[in-house]
Amino acid sequence: MKASVIVLSWNGMEYLGDCLSALLSQDYPDFEVIVVDNGSSDGSADLVTARFPQARLIRNGRNLGFAGGNNVGLQAATGDVMVLLNQDTVVQPGWLGALVEALSIDSGIGIVGGKALYPDGIVQHAGGYVNERGEGSHYGYQQQDAGQFDQARDVDYVTGAALAITRRAFGAVGGLDEGFAPAYYEDVDWCYQVRRAGFRVVYTPQAVLIHKEASAVTDVSHERMCVFHRNRLRFVLKHWLLDRLVDEFVPAERTWLENLDEGGERLVTAMHRAYLHHLLDLADLLAWRRKLLGISLDEADALADALLTLRTVVPLKPARIASEQEAALEDPGFATVPERSPVQTLGELRQRWAIQEHEFHSHVPIFGPLIAAFRRQWNRVSTEWYVRPIIQQQSEFNAGVITVLENIENRLIQQEYDRQRLGRVLAEYTSENGRELGELARELRRLRASLEEVTR
Repeated sequence: MKASVIVLSWNGMEYLGDCLSALLSQDYPDFEVIVVDNGSSDGSADLVTARFPQARLIRNGRNLGFAGGNNVGLQAATGDVMVLLNQDTVVQPGWLGALVEALSIDSGIGIVGGKALYPDGIVQHAGGYVNERGEGSHYGYQQQDAGQFDQARDVDYVTGAALAITRRAFGAVGGLDEGFAPAYYEDVDWCYQVRRAGFRVVYTPQAVLIHKEASAVTDVSHERMCVFHRNRLRFVLKHWLLDRLVDEFVPAERTWLENLDEGGERLVTAMHRAYLHHLLDLADLLAWRRKLLGISLDEADALADALLTLRTVVPLKPARIASEQEAALEDPGFATVPERSPVQTLGELRQRWAIQEHEFHSHVPIFGPLIAAFRRQWNRVSTEWYVRPIIQQQSEFNAGVITVLENIENRLIQQEYDRQRLGRVLAEYTSENGRELGELARELRRLRASLEEVTR
């Protein structure tokens, strides 16, 4: 079986040389290498031309995203097996042969993926599974590779960083869905489509590679969260039947939103934007559901209701302070402490609350030690019978006062912290409202232009 390996490259010259060197060293007898350069500006394409003339180079004029770039390579491929490979990988000896062998021994297998390790040998991926919210997780993630993942098995999906698909399966489902641009969930979606078409998706441990996992979209910005969860929702809305969406997904999603940790308001706003995106994009999703699930267009209202229900979840519960009150003061956004704050005053009281017995000294020459000894003896007598109980009583009173003041201080700090946290929460929601209004305005302009075009 001839194999076509498609290496998608975008501004990854620091990784691309190692990737292609290891790939071209594979001992599989019949394979071609297609490098799709996704509009790089760092000289990656020139590197391929200069150092790897064996590879076929396709230059995209711009970045088409993960799905779009790979689809260019898939259309150009001539192999019976087509393999997607990220530029930040280094395949190990026998990797390609193991993928092709797994596909050749069972015609029912449509997609196969292997074991991905981090550079330190820790497992990154040994097949994947999907939960009720559509979240994809990797088997073995960040575990030591001690042979516990050395058995082949069927999985929900394999990572698009390195997967192989047969020509038959590709013919049944077509290319990757470019609606997931720029990245995330294309591989999960493709695997689900292939399985729905009657093929198996399998993990094989004999195909091993190192994945450096260098991505242009690994940040945790608001935009990145929007893209990731927008694509997670696209996957769920394409593949989940309506009963599963209503009975499993919506309750699980709502519970997740309502129980986000402190600082989760940014994620909530990203989710609201993702829900809005799919409300405006229902026509496309309904077309996919009809194609994949055979569902009629009558589901539009139910899908819209589910998305609108989730958009009403706006957690405003106060964020509690997890550590001592000093931890709140380390927050750069916390109010400036006055020159003489209750915290400073309490600090002094904590150091001075216990009354100490006076130590007598005398500087009189010769008789000084005798005078001091006499004073100590006299003080001991009076202290034993009267003064010491008073000191003990006063010390206990002081300790009680400090305890009361500390409780008041903690409540004041918590109230101020909650007030400022609530302000930041509302600021995030207000900012997102502005972004959503802009998106709605753009959609209205588009609809108006469409109506004008129809009425001409």
